[in-house]
Amino acid sequence: MILSLVLIEGKNVDQGDLRISLGSAKQLVVGKAEGFGVILHIAAQSPADLGIALQKLAQVKNVTGVLTLALRPPQ
Repeated sequence: MILSLVLIEGKNVDQGDLRISLGSAKQLVVGKAEGFGVILHIAAQSPADLGIALQKLAQVKNVTGVLTLALRPPQ
């Protein structure tokens, strides 16, 4: 399993809109980063699954960017 903290950038990003199906990855909203967006914790089965999840999140309404803040590779 690969774990990541991700900043979802954008003004007026609704946390509820980020609760989408990510296939083999699961997300947990950590909180709002005022002036930046929303921070998510994502757990994925593989790096490829994480990449797919990030692409899906980038397509959510009002999202202007997706930035990986921390990454913990599979152990």
